[in-house]
Amino acid sequence: MNKNSRRAGAVVGLDVHPDTFAGAVLRGRDPATAKVAHSSTRVPLDQLEVWATRHTHESDTLVLEASANSFAVAAQLRAVGRTALILESRQAGQVGKADCANDRLDAVKIARIHLSGLATQVWQPDAKTLERREVFSAYQSVVREATRLKQQIRAMLNEHCLRLPAGFRLAHPTAGARLLKLKAWTPAQTMLLEGMHAGLVAARARRTRLRAYMAQEIVGDETLMRLARLCGVGAVVCFGLVSAVGGVTRFLHSRKLAAYLGLNPSVCESGEYEGGGALKRHGRGPIRALLVQSAKKLLLVDNPLQKWGLAVAARRGRKQGRGGRRA
Repeated sequence: MNKNSRRAGAVVGLDVHPDTFAGAVLRGRDPATAKVAHSSTRVPLDQLEVWATRHTHESDTLVLEASANSFAVAAQLRAVGRTALILESRQAGQVGKADCANDRLDAVKIARIHLSGLATQVWQPDAKTLERREVFSAYQSVVREATRLKQQIRAMLNEHCLRLPAGFRLAHPTAGARLLKLKAWTPAQTMLLEGMHAGLVAARARRTRLRAYMAQEIVGDETLMRLARLCGVGAVVCFGLVSAVGGVTRFLHSRKLAAYLGLNPSVCESGEYEGGGALKRHGRGPIRALLVQSAKKLLLVDNPLQKWGLAVAARRGRKQGRGGRRA
């Protein structure tokens, strides 16, 4: 029996950082009795495939915690014939020791958490879905950047008791010159205004390019076109939804899809108490926010779903606060 065959069926915990990783090979069927057969720390990340080939077997399960580079690391492991699972970071992070923490112990902890079955596995999207997520994340970032710059400009104007006229478009290329004419600014103030406005115009241009890309993606896919034709579902909502969900067939039931997006009502039962009904902070928050905006538009525009939406709103309320009460 060779070295690798003795480790067949082991669980391998990986604590991955941007440049290095730690690995721990555990043999055993439960977290209490599993023994550490091998461990490595501070291994350069570019040696991951070599390390996995040398210290693990094809029948082993390699487990890592969700992080910024976890999908890329899992893809590298699959390239050398290894099974890689990603654990949800919030649940995995709740289990640990406060008095003693290092990379080796974290790798062992991740393996034991997987053996316990207490942490949820993260779905690993395909390459196209990952690309769409990158585009949608860039769009969200540029929207936040534009909003931040607008607020900074308005705050600076407010400090000088200046109000913009109705309909003033801060992101317009000519708005910078108009801002400078509002009063006699000092050279430093002029520099600040010009810098903020230039950043805002650039952010607006990036946002326009990203929206155009998303629209092209939707036009080229008949399934996405059918989704985009629904009232309230524009290019951004449609693209964001498909980037988050990926292939909808991976959900066994529509209720599971609703739970993934955080649109299912909460349940709270303890002893004689029964409560719930409100939406909690679970699921895909940014996508849920977009779908809520779409639902509000559905109630305002004459369309085939408006009658159904108004009936639901009349029965349950247009807004739901915590505990299911109307806001």
